[in-house]
Amino acid sequence: MHANRNLILLWATLLMLVAGARAGELSLSEVQRVFPGARSITPLNDKTPAYAVRSEHGQLGYAFTTGDLAPISAYSGKPINTLVGLGEDGLIVGIAILHHEEPILVIGISDDDISAFVDQFIGKKTTDKIRVGAQGRAGYVGIDGVSGATITTMILTTSVNKAVHRVAKAYGIPRSNTPAMPGMEIAATSDAGWDEPAWKLLWEDRIFELTVVAMALVLLLAVLFFQDWLAKRTVLFHRMRVVYLLFTVFFIGFYCSAQLSVINLLAFFHSLSGGFSWDTLLIEPVVFLLWAFVAISILLWGRGVYCGWLCPFGAAQDLISKLATRLGIEGYRLPQMVHERLWAIKYFILIALVGLSLDSMISAARLAEVEPFKTTFILRFAREPVFVIYAVALLAVSAFNSKFYCKYLCPLGAAISFATRFRIFDWLRRRSECAHPCQSCGHQCQIAAIKPTGEIIDNECHYCLECQVSYWDEHRCPPLVEKRKKREARVKRAQETIASDS
Repeated sequence: MHANRNLILLWATLLMLVAGARAGELSLSEVQRVFPGARSITPLNDKTPAYAVRSEHGQLGYAFTTGDLAPISAYSGKPINTLVGLGEDGLIVGIAILHHEEPILVIGISDDDISAFVDQFIGKKTTDKIRVGAQGRAGYVGIDGVSGATITTMILTTSVNKAVHRVAKAYGIPRSNTPAMPGMEIAATSDAGWDEPAWKLLWEDRIFELTVVAMALVLLLAVLFFQDWLAKRTVLFHRMRVVYLLFTVFFIGFYCSAQLSVINLLAFFHSLSGGFSWDTLLIEPVVFLLWAFVAISILLWGRGVYCGWLCPFGAAQDLISKLATRLGIEGYRLPQMVHERLWAIKYFILIALVGLSLDSMISAARLAEVEPFKTTFILRFAREPVFVIYAVALLAVSAFNSKFYCKYLCPLGAAISFATRFRIFDWLRRRSECAHPCQSCGHQCQIAAIKPTGEIIDNECHYCLECQVSYWDEHRCPPLVEKRKKREARVKRAQETIASDS
């Protein structure tokens, strides 16, 4: 019994050792991706894992991975493992991505774009603090990012910076073109600035976007808190809402590329299990600001505030629907029973996405293409025709069935609707006559989120406040119309009585 237990412990130890070795193990063929002339590699027994690389003529340099030295969770919630080749002269000789689960690098970004990006590291020095988009900034060496892949390129760059610095410091690799320095001298070199988070520079660069969006969010809060006052002023409300929707589409959507996605949520929850880091969340300033506002507004008013006011694709559909109405295009409304069944589609899509993401974020990203957001606002329709046709078709159909995508297909809306049940405020006013017999608001609701019995379905409501405009409008709300007519009749009779007496 004792022998068996020892044997089991031995096997367990061996398996752990093998697993640990494989986790950071590099093959010669992999190293040859950054050192084509490599003929042998030797693992270095140090706290800073790396491989000494030799050719037939002598030492070439060092190979190492960011996964071993500087793993930072990226957009997918998992690190990008990148192989780095560092020459004896202290210059980066090659970069190769070994493994990643970044959706944007698989769907939407070409291999040529990725190759052009990583090739920019070649020739950079160990003393260079490389940053995406930092051209001309003192103390940094700037490189170009990849359009639509800001988070991915920023985090990859930060990982490479930190890994290169650690290896250069640990193994006394010459810095710049200066002669070789003893290891102790390298170790004494200041680390100031090397651990500066990647997001900090980006927040400084995007102060304009952050200021404008923050002001817009303050305005939206004012609208929500004083919604009754605004809803009573029909013309002012409709003009303000159209302007706000235009701002959401063109500034938040096209200018800032800050369309939120269900992939953001999946990556966030995966980062919780893999080691939460604020650095990953802060890497996109406007997106972070919007998510922070969404988290607060959901608890106060429900998911509808984002979906009805801040979602660029939702705002684009809303504007198209309003334009179609102005042009006399009559919308088509699905029968209530069909409409309620179709609601379930977005929840099925969400469940499938969660399941796929447990296996691979890349697999989830392929299904997440049901969101036309990347095509529209990140890549701006510059991609394969099938994606463009899909996005344009969803926008076009909203002219006939308002916000069709939002109602039936959006997994992001489905995800954030779960938190709506915890909302604090319930400021959408209803009357006892609603649905009995009045169905005015129900017919006007573009989401069809009002039941035939008069109740607002909070999980589906987009908080557009149109029902509140009707609620206060004496010419649209039937109970108020009736009261107005009675009041006008009394005034008329009084005037007639005065006229007859005179």
